[in-house]
Amino acid sequence: MKYLINSPSLSSLEKKYVNDVLKSTWLSSNGKHTQEFEKKVCKFLNVKYAMAVQSGTAALHLALKTLGCENNDKIIIPNYSCSSNLTSVIQCGATPIIVEVEDTSLGLDVTLLKKAIKNHKPKIVQLVHVYGVPAKDTHEIKILCKKNKILLLEDFSEALGSKINNKKVGTIGDIGIFSIRSEKMIGVGEGGVIVTNNKNLYNLAEKLGSRNSPFRSKKDPYWKKYHCLGEGYNYKLPHLLGAVGRAQIERFEKEILPKKIKIGKIYEKLFNNKYFKITQKYSKLQKPAFWLNSIYFKKFSKNKVRSIGLKLQSHGIEVRSGFWPLNYIKNAKSKYIYKKQISKNIYEKTLVLPSNTNLSLKDIKYIKKIILSSF
Repeated sequence: MKYLINSPSLSSLEKKYVNDVLKSTWLSSNGKHTQEFEKKVCKFLNVKYAMAVQSGTAALHLALKTLGCENNDKIIIPNYSCSSNLTSVIQCGATPIIVEVEDTSLGLDVTLLKKAIKNHKPKIVQLVHVYGVPAKDTHEIKILCKKNKILLLEDFSEALGSKINNKKVGTIGDIGIFSIRSEKMIGVGEGGVIVTNNKNLYNLAEKLGSRNSPFRSKKDPYWKKYHCLGEGYNYKLPHLLGAVGRAQIERFEKEILPKKIKIGKIYEKLFNNKYFKITQKYSKLQKPAFWLNSIYFKKFSKNKVRSIGLKLQSHGIEVRSGFWPLNYIKNAKSKYIYKKQISKNIYEKTLVLPSNTNLSLKDIKYIKKIILSSF
């Protein structure tokens, strides 16, 4: 594919830090570059604590366990999202309560959420910010969770750098997670980060993510190093990937994020006519990061949309469908709360288009030209 959905933005800085790790010979977790990466994430988001782990899915699972997710707990997740939001709940032995999204930002529908809370009394709500656009009802959802003593887990895997009401997403809930897989806003290959302002939650995440073996500092006697206090996981991010993460976060605000926003604005300007429109809407209070740009076909059938996608691929233009709705995942013991099946409609009639930072205005105009030639 000549025009990729996304690709990592790499520079000489990533190479410098990786070479530094190789020279040091310390490749495992808790290396100095990983620690610097975590500190710089805290500074960028204005949060107190950050912990880097081996994947976004690991971050989700560890965040759920840190919040006390146990067998038979009810956990609310949005229908339009990555399957990890569902499988991480199942991994905890809990029951996913799948709630349909609203049709503007594709975030949790607060009206349906109220119904789900009343009927199922969940312990945790997962609030997901899709494609870099902050969920429209974020602050209402936070107030609703606080009122009902429900913990709020913010998944901003696709939205690092986005804001709502001048507050960066990921810092609004009790705990937040984002992915640093190679095609995300910043990428190291595979990885994730947990963030919080709650010291107790951070300490528990650190312990659980380090095999529940807390005696690892220099002050602890060596014979306690492998003492384990119970269930735990080997989730900490290796030093090589931490080095890449450090370079990425150092370049993010001034270099990577502005390019993503510029590309998103070009799509908004060019892709709105009688045939298709930008899939998501947002207000002046929402400041998207434009991780991915997608278009919704207003009048075409799903088969016609798929034929357009295949034609784009034949011209070297990578495409994706929308997310496969989570309520369609088989063998998941879940409940589905909805009024309209919005996720199904978005899945069938949306194409996600190239959004990588190397795209030019000429490239995006070419993509539009191929789409129009498909009618």
